Amino acid sequence: MQAKVAMLHYTCPPVVGGVEAVMAAHARLFAARGYPVTMLAGRGSDNQFSSPGVQTSIESLFDSKNERLLQINRALDKGEVPPDFEVYAREVYLRLAELLEGFDFCIVHNAFTMHKNLPLSVALVKAAENLKVSFIGWTHDLAWADPLYKNVLYDRYPWNLLKQPVAQVKYVTVSPQRQQSLCEIFMPALTPDQVSVVPNGIGLEDFLAIGKETRELLEQTGISAARREGALLLLLPSRITRRKNIETAIMVTVRLKELGQNPRLIVTGPPGPHNIRNDEYVRELFELRDKEGIRDETIFLVESWQDEEKKPRPVSDSVVTDLYRYCDALLFPSAQEGFGIPILEAALARLPIFCSDIPPLRQLVGNYATCFAPDEEPEIIAGKLIEALDQNPAYRLRRETILNFSWDGIFERQIAPLLR
Repeated sequence: MQAKVAMLHYTCPPVVGGVEAVMAAHARLFAARGYPVTMLAGRGSDNQFSSPGVQTSIESLFDSKNERLLQINRALDKGEVPPDFEVYAREVYLRLAELLEGFDFCIVHNAFTMHKNLPLSVALVKAAENLKVSFIGWTHDLAWADPLYKNVLYDRYPWNLLKQPVAQVKYVTVSPQRQQSLCEIFMPALTPDQVSVVPNGIGLEDFLAIGKETRELLEQTGISAARREGALLLLLPSRITRRKNIETAIMVTVRLKELGQNPRLIVTGPPGPHNIRNDEYVRELFELRDKEGIRDETIFLVESWQDEEKKPRPVSDSVVTDLYRYCDALLFPSAQEGFGIPILEAALARLPIFCSDIPPLRQLVGNYATCFAPDEEPEIIAGKLIEALDQNPAYRLRRETILNFSWDGIFERQIAPLLR
């Protein structure tokens, strides 16, 4: 059975904020993997999440703008601890003990190191020391490291709790810079090996607005798994006819693999509808692919995107549009074209373009694409492709972002191990 996880912050969505967005992303990641998750917050919505396994519990005592707390804060800002402070902290502790009953982990965002609700911070320290729950202090910000707060912090209780490590808490920061600040500020000091760094991430499919049908396609065909492995995704959006010169794309894929790349060629269309010899061409392409040993690297949607009766599913325009946003480059080696709409589509999707140097395509791309003769040696084309991408800073930053800052990858590499 998966561990039961609570996540706590002053607020949660639909309240807008960076910490709120990260906590929501974490909740979805855990829930998608079968963890029961409850978000605990002082302000937000009980009905924000449709993800199975995610619940929200709103407790106003945790809110950074609770009316009672604001009165307490007016005294705290002047260095005074009012009589109601310990009463409030005690109420918070009792509520925490009640809410966290049965949980294995509580991931606390910022409340161990920020002063926005000091009674909550005091109660959390006591909870970490006394409750049968493993606490993780997820540190986005540190009050003692921010000059903005120097006039409302005092080097005594309760403010100094924000710079004292709690032995029962596992600390996480969102960047090496935050890790350094935490280690320098905490007394007694922590060493970097005692503080994990887990960056914030981005949900690739969500950010790119990839539709539900396309997400199913990406999973069923193995494209999303390849993406997680750092594959180079080459889109060839066309029907399967001889003039599209798809055999060259296959051989370029072979050479890319030989050159140490991890390519995936994605051919979107079915055989052309007007020539019975196109079916023969499909068989030839499949035989070439299998002969060259790149069955996994060459994805024909007509073969891999099928319904329950093993019949090819239609690939809608919206799915193809999604693929333009999802893939890394357009590979379009046509021997003949009347126009070349995929060139325009790739341009609008800001996709690097690699296409054959034939008049209709050259007229469209000008000097803004990497062109090659339709009968160019595949090894030469592969070399041009690698060189052009290596010299493209936007592509390289995008690729590094996908490899290092995808939420799915971050969860598997860095978040899940924290619960072991």
